[in-house]
Amino acid sequence: MPQSLKNTDIKEKKLSSSIYISTFSNRTLLISNVNKLIENDNQNAFICFSPLESFIKSLEDEFIYLFKSNLSKYCENIFFAKNKSITSLKSLANDIKKLQFKKNKSITITIPDNIFATSSERDVISFIKELRFLSIEKNATINLFIYGRDVHLIKKSVTQHPNLCAGYTNYQGIDKNTYLEHIYYWGLNTGMSGESETYNYLNNNAPKKYDTVQAQPPHSNLDDEDTIYISKTAIEYGYKIPDTMICAPTNSELISSLQAVSKAAIVLSCSDQSGVSQLGIQTYQLRQQHGQNVKIIIKEMKPCLRYADEMYLLQAGINLIVHFGTRFSRMQSSIEMLKGQRFTRPLPSSVEDLLSFHSETATVKGFINALDFINYTKSFLPQLEAVQTQFALIKLECLPNINVSNYLSMCSIQREGDIMTISRNSMYLFLQGVRINDLATALHNIFKLPIQDIFLSETSFTSIGRIEHELQHIGENDIDIEDFSSYENKKVETLPTIPQSTSLAIHKPLDF
Repeated sequence: MPQSLKNTDIKEKKLSSSIYISTFSNRTLLISNVNKLIENDNQNAFICFSPLESFIKSLEDEFIYLFKSNLSKYCENIFFAKNKSITSLKSLANDIKKLQFKKNKSITITIPDNIFATSSERDVISFIKELRFLSIEKNATINLFIYGRDVHLIKKSVTQHPNLCAGYTNYQGIDKNTYLEHIYYWGLNTGMSGESETYNYLNNNAPKKYDTVQAQPPHSNLDDEDTIYISKTAIEYGYKIPDTMICAPTNSELISSLQAVSKAAIVLSCSDQSGVSQLGIQTYQLRQQHGQNVKIIIKEMKPCLRYADEMYLLQAGINLIVHFGTRFSRMQSSIEMLKGQRFTRPLPSSVEDLLSFHSETATVKGFINALDFINYTKSFLPQLEAVQTQFALIKLECLPNINVSNYLSMCSIQREGDIMTISRNSMYLFLQGVRINDLATALHNIFKLPIQDIFLSETSFTSIGRIEHELQHIGENDIDIEDFSSYENKKVETLPTIPQSTSLAIHKPLDF
């Protein structure tokens, strides 16, 4: 099994005049790596293009203290961005070149991923080349750290152009205690290290004894790939099943009856959103017990699965979700397509870690004041980041001739956990558990009229850094609606009645 970078002297042998790129799925992984790096490297500067307050926000106090003390102890120069957004990679490179660095030292540069969302691949390559020229000029080793949910935006550029840097590693969080370290390539004084993967504990220096190729179950050689075990609750009424399907009355009874299973398909039903948590636990235990070759399918019998529930079930170890309305024969075809495949996605370390991916939706919804909106959003961001669920803060700029408070009568939020507030010139919505490509549909369901007709502009914020930055603007432009409770309950005025003396039009046929 490949050893972790932390257990070898690989980082002590980095090349001078070179760049090493690492991408991180969250800030916790990044800061943990920085803490280890600056203790071992001859650090001259740490540069972070996020404000310190937002960079360490929502992290544990002990973790923050260790990070700050290590920076003060081991780094000669520390730079954090001011409270403003980065506009482009070109301006970012210009800012870096203006800083003063000592030669023959190590420099760590930390950048949030949101800037790469608006940058082309050419801009990314040019930016890395600028840093490479700087490393040559200073004879320095530059560690470029990029963090966030959209680090995939840079993976393609780095992996397809290995000449840009001396090494590239990606750190992906699996659960709150475990992460995957994927080394794509890593240059040393002694040569180039090839691709490898290691699972590690976040708070332990020893690599985790965990492999994507898990121990084979006792019946791994059983040839049962054509067999389908299915719960009767996953079968539509009146449908006749083939002989290759073995039935049990319920999900629980089906799971209890499974003894010797190697490569068969197991079909469980889901009819109620309240049962998703238990279904995930059952799936996780099935995967742990029967290994990577079994195919676990969830059949949605009623439209009950939210996007966040689907992500939770994926973490639990399912192969496929068959959504409500899919014909049974189509599901059989999908199961056929799974034959010969093995499950290779890493699983959480325990049931407790699995349940951390299942976020309970808050009971609050609809309009709340700006302060509560800010606090609610801040409290939920770390949880949504941990469960790897997409979310969005949407800013809708109001038309100048419409009072901001009047917009409240034009919208209706139905989903629990989705909230909105208003500022001086804008309306804000925070939607949790929503795919980015579904935002247009979500807004269509919330507003009675097309948003392009009633708002001046629409801006979506989908990364934690950009959301936290925008929340500050909401607080600065907060307004109060006088007697909002009476406004909310105000009924629409009826049209005045027509006086009885008024002559009304009478429908008559036309004469020809």
